[in-house]
Amino acid sequence: MKYQTMHSPSSKAQRGFTLIELLVVIAIIAVLAGLLLPALAKAKAQGQKTQCLNNLRQIGVATILYADDNGGVFHNINGGAPNHGMWTANPRSEVALPPEHPRAYWGRGYVGYLGGIAGKKIFSCPSAKVVDEWRETGLSFPYSFWANSSYGLNGFVVNSPFPGGSSPRKVSDIASPSTTIFCQDAGEQKMEGASDSLGLFPGQSENLTQWVYGLAGLYPEVTDMREMWFRHNRQCETLWITGNVSSIPYSTGVDYRWYTGEHPQVTPR
Repeated sequence: MKYQTMHSPSSKAQRGFTLIELLVVIAIIAVLAGLLLPALAKAKAQGQKTQCLNNLRQIGVATILYADDNGGVFHNINGGAPNHGMWTANPRSEVALPPEHPRAYWGRGYVGYLGGIAGKKIFSCPSAKVVDEWRETGLSFPYSFWANSSYGLNGFVVNSPFPGGSSPRKVSDIASPSTTIFCQDAGEQKMEGASDSLGLFPGQSENLTQWVYGLAGLYPEVTDMREMWFRHNRQCETLWITGNVSSIPYSTGVDYRWYTGEHPQVTPR
């Protein structure tokens, strides 16, 4: 009779990973991460751009409805374009400023067409990191207080740039509404000329001089103040009076007629 031989467990210890094998695995993971992160960053940037354009489209609908309801003029304060960036009096307050308040952001006049005061988030560009915080006036509120004021109004849609022009300006008084900027990505909450818009006005050699040379020292966290306008891969997302949106590539000056409302010599893309 044959007896079955019992085999005892191997006394050989199970081998773990060597240091070299671990380093190889880590290196492979690092390479894969290096390949993946740029793609994720690009996808995130594209998503932010899409959200920004959607915001501007909704704002465009609101502004058109407002003008239709108000005799063809846009929101104004005693005939002038709003010129500040506040939704409330300070970060501690939850009470919205009235649209006619001198420190109310221009979006306050249109938010009623966007679901009420909760719609103020539509005025926040997801790529914005810095906007005008009015530091030159002594204010020191955190960025979160200004985050919903990141689109700049073209002041000329309310105030005529021409001597003797009436204010508030009617849409019917603007020669070329489809090529006239209503608002856009901007550090400035109200753009009103050569020094604080992308327009290259007569006698000027570059744009945004107020921000590049004048106010830059108040915002040391920004290397190039023009970045506040060109947030999306060096493009400025823009809403035109007729409600269409488009991107303006980085430039130190575009046709100033895109702001004044005249027929442009250079047609926007």
